[in-house]
Amino acid sequence: MTGQSTKISKWKILIPTLLGVGVIVYMFSKDLLGQENAQQLAELRNVKITWDTVFWFFIALLLMVGRDLGFTIRYRYLTEKVLSWKQSLKITLLAEFGTAVTPSSVGGSSMAVLFLSKENISVGRSTAMVFVTMLLDEMFFVVTFPLLLLFVPVDELFPEISTLQMGVISLFIAAYIIKMIICICLIIGLFFKPQAIRWLLIKIFRLPILRRWHAGAVKAGDDLIISAREIRGKKFSYWWPLILATILSWASRFLVVNALFMAFFSVSDHMLIFARQFVMWVLMILSFTPGASGLSEIIFKHYLSALIPISGLIPVIIVLWRLLSYYNYLFIGAFLVPRWASKAFTKTSKSEEVI
Repeated sequence: MTGQSTKISKWKILIPTLLGVGVIVYMFSKDLLGQENAQQLAELRNVKITWDTVFWFFIALLLMVGRDLGFTIRYRYLTEKVLSWKQSLKITLLAEFGTAVTPSSVGGSSMAVLFLSKENISVGRSTAMVFVTMLLDEMFFVVTFPLLLLFVPVDELFPEISTLQMGVISLFIAAYIIKMIICICLIIGLFFKPQAIRWLLIKIFRLPILRRWHAGAVKAGDDLIISAREIRGKKFSYWWPLILATILSWASRFLVVNALFMAFFSVSDHMLIFARQFVMWVLMILSFTPGASGLSEIIFKHYLSALIPISGLIPVIIVLWRLLSYYNYLFIGAFLVPRWASKAFTKTSKSEEVI
């Protein structure tokens, strides 16, 4: 059992990598190769690597540290300091790997429960933490969007009125409404009426089209009731570090692109770049590919390329962005997960032997 647990399917890493790299290679060939793209290639060759480029790339790296630091703080305080900083960082990296190898529409939540439980956090408490992190993440998106509209006009956020753009707007509205519904259900379920949400889930998943997931809905309802018991009575002193850590992590994640843009050209409207990334990430959640591979690169090109004055830089910036924000977690996970699983499952086996 231990031996099996330590193995990672190579396809878990190869499929998202090939999808993403395939799209990037296509972009390079379409945008930079051929006589018709000679001007774009010439513009790219004229781009100079300066100390400003190095500085802003370093800032992008620091922002990635900020992203992981935010989630590390969150796990540390979610467990009320039961987990050490080292354990919290390890859980963060493992959870990011889980997210990278599962579809964005599914997420790595189920894997996070496993990672936490193997660090001697009870399954009930682990499940509660996953529900809390889900609520915090969804609340960030639900609350941030109306705040962004105070600074960025809608016609700049969705600039073109075309069939494609109307489709993007429709998908964004649908995804945002789904997030609002998830938030409302989690708030009611965790703080007020978990039994009512469990009843609603079971009723919904008895519909013929959803019946195949009925057993999973029952389990989710049971987990929600357990989670509500775990977090009941928590004071504001428990919540405020979690809220700040969530803001730190997501803001750092979005600002990576701002830093990459600054590495190659001056930026006049950082808020617009931030806001468009917000829309982009909401759309990526609808992806059924691992880590939104392929789709994220396409969305980036069609939604942020208008803000890049040197067209030849578009595929280059996409490569750098995905290397910093996605592929690094695949590589870290490929190294970290087998070592973690070996220790975690060996420990479990020994405990079972003692019992």
